[in-house]
Amino acid sequence: MPEGATPAAARGSWSAVGAGFTVLFVGTGVNFAFGILFKPILLELGSDRSTLALAVTASLGVNALGQPVFGALVDRLGPRRVILPSMALMALGTALVALARQPWQLILLYGVVAALGYTGCGILPVSVHVTRWFPGERGFVTAIAACGFSLGQLVFAQVAAHLGDAVGWRRTYAVLAGVLVAFLAGLALWLRDAPPRPAASPGGGGPAPGHTGSLTRKAALETSGFWALTVGLMGCGFTDFLMTTHLAPFATDLGLSSAVAANALSLWAAGNVAGILLAGTIATRLGSRGALVLTYALRAASLFWLLSVRETWQLYLFAVLFGATFFTTAPLSSTLVGQLFGPTHHGTIFGAANLFHHLAGALGAWAGGLVFDLSGSYAPIFLASGGVVVGSAAVTALARSPRGR
Repeated sequence: MPEGATPAAARGSWSAVGAGFTVLFVGTGVNFAFGILFKPILLELGSDRSTLALAVTASLGVNALGQPVFGALVDRLGPRRVILPSMALMALGTALVALARQPWQLILLYGVVAALGYTGCGILPVSVHVTRWFPGERGFVTAIAACGFSLGQLVFAQVAAHLGDAVGWRRTYAVLAGVLVAFLAGLALWLRDAPPRPAASPGGGGPAPGHTGSLTRKAALETSGFWALTVGLMGCGFTDFLMTTHLAPFATDLGLSSAVAANALSLWAAGNVAGILLAGTIATRLGSRGALVLTYALRAASLFWLLSVRETWQLYLFAVLFGATFFTTAPLSSTLVGQLFGPTHHGTIFGAANLFHHLAGALGAWAGGLVFDLSGSYAPIFLASGGVVVGSAAVTALARSPRGR
């Protein structure tokens, strides 16, 4: 229960966590269905991998550039008035994807229209939504809401794989758009912003929202702690979207079935649920920075293992290991931002860090396709990615609060 809350208010707080979980569940699940449908789309539109991967690159570029904008909107308008219109836009873009006839149309509809919507109903507004309801318990509660991201990927990977085989990728996208609309109708009644909280009393449990210990985005960007955190997140983003875009094609290149690829993504998501909850627990003992360093170390090990994957069980093991780290970095990073720079401009500062995370992700999605087109193998990019994440662990260990906070 949040400190000082009545039982009724506590129930409202946990209902808010459930709403945030649901937003991530449906938004993430629909967004990441693209990786499962990548090869069917590729075969019908007659493109090469690097060109089709530009849809993901564009999506991540839009997501990156939108992070500071949506962060400022969340700080100003509140999460609800950002999340609901954004999910409506994502539903529209997803429906239009089903009509794409050329690669450039897919890039525009998935990579721009749907991506704008997904940016406004992703981890940034949801993490701010949850921390406003639980201002003193950010780490573990944010991790619970973040499990919606993982379970959405688990469920929708299977939905997209089975629907894609049964009715084709176009009708699958039409169904996914309908799912978004149905969830949006429920969330319009369910999702509520946290009530304003009074300033903390002298004996209270923390600073008021306007506490002088909070830094503005400009002040945060002038600190070494922000850049240590952000450079680490760039390695995270590069490998995140390299894998979400290219793991399913890599599996089928090995001669494994699309069902095996979908199972791998589901195991990835299941591993991520365990990873998020375990990291939230570790963060209470070692701090969010220590938990992030351990998360990056495990990710690097999984990427080096991927170089030896040839059989189904090896792919499944990779999926569990990498999945345990995949979205785990988001709630940990959001918590670390609040700890380093204070609560007042949390959304704006986390949005600035996420901008660089997603720009690196856009590069990773495109680079995977380019390396494959040039070499006929993913091995070089997988090896480089392991080294990149080792660097993420090293630089994140240097993130410290600025002097005077």
